[in-house]
Amino acid sequence: MAVFVSGYINDLSAVKDNITLRVRVLRSWTQVIFNKPHVKNLEMILMDENNTKMQATCRMANVNQFKHKLVEGAAVKLERYSLGEIQPKYRMVNNALRLSFLSNTLCEPCTDFTGSMYGFDFRGYKSITDLQMEEDGQFDVIGHVTACQDLDNFDKNGNKGKKKPLTLIDAEGNELNCTLWGVFAQQFNDFLEATVDHGKIMIVLSLAMMKSWDGKMCVQNGYHGTKMFLFNAAQPIEQAEFKEVEEYRLRLFSREDVEPLRTQHRLLDVEKNIASIIVGTIIAIQEEEGWWYLGCRKCSKKVVKESEFVDLDDDSKGKMSVTSDQWRCTKCNEIVKGIKSIFRLQVRVQDESGTMSLSLFNDEVQSLTGRSAYQLCEKYGLKVNIF
Repeated sequence: MAVFVSGYINDLSAVKDNITLRVRVLRSWTQVIFNKPHVKNLEMILMDENNTKMQATCRMANVNQFKHKLVEGAAVKLERYSLGEIQPKYRMVNNALRLSFLSNTLCEPCTDFTGSMYGFDFRGYKSITDLQMEEDGQFDVIGHVTACQDLDNFDKNGNKGKKKPLTLIDAEGNELNCTLWGVFAQQFNDFLEATVDHGKIMIVLSLAMMKSWDGKMCVQNGYHGTKMFLFNAAQPIEQAEFKEVEEYRLRLFSREDVEPLRTQHRLLDVEKNIASIIVGTIIAIQEEEGWWYLGCRKCSKKVVKESEFVDLDDDSKGKMSVTSDQWRCTKCNEIVKGIKSIFRLQVRVQDESGTMSLSLFNDEVQSLTGRSAYQLCEKYGLKVNIF
């Protein structure tokens, strides 16, 4: 008879499954087996007291035996389970082992579990945006929502759905594009309508996934397991289970101490490349300067018609066949595969000390208007604005 010893997820191996595990059910959902629509297993993410996670499954034949004990948030003790290997493309967390419940698996409530409720492990934005290829697996992200587009109720080839693109910023000032789909898009939209102050909305996506779009690495909710938390960060987050989120909130909005508030006349005394905050009123929009342009989807710099592009160093220009629908990026210096409408707005801002001109770029204008440049161009039928 096997002797069980107390341990943790990291103690498990293919030849060591006699561990009494104390775990929390972090996520649980019913999943239909591919090509077997009548088979519905219970899938889970389990987490031990060291915040180490692993996937688990309870096959359909055993679901009724265990489902009342395996609700999200419950802490349980487990013995007499089996362990198998998950192929890399099916791994949701960084663990190659999957725990399977057997008909004789011991599953009892664990009343003295000391681990956290959610086990957040936030991934840095740069470790995502610097990648050239998508990585398998899911991870946690947190950020300040600085812009969002309208809820898109789309119908593509008979497939209906909801889509909500966001722009996030982290405590270091890095940006990350995020797209919410389905119920997550609706959940964010409902929160937005119920919140008066849209300036300090924080989002936590637990078990998000990576997606490459328009040459940029972005994040979105996963197909399974993702959970979203939204906060009005103008107020302290007092719940004990969100201690890490409150600590991040303080870091995120402490930038006002690093980037002090200044009046406009004091900006003349500030050295170059030093960030500052000014508070003023937009008194005029300089429409003659234009307010949008066509940009490269990869780098957002301006694109020009290939037929109008002049490269003084290129002797072969004129020998190449040029079509009227080709665009060249002024930064990448190559024919682009896609273009997009991008905001660039010149405004006059006034405070108690004077008036100055400022340039507002795409994310800032989109945050203020709640619309993308493309949406406004489509609505008003505008042609290309040249800067």
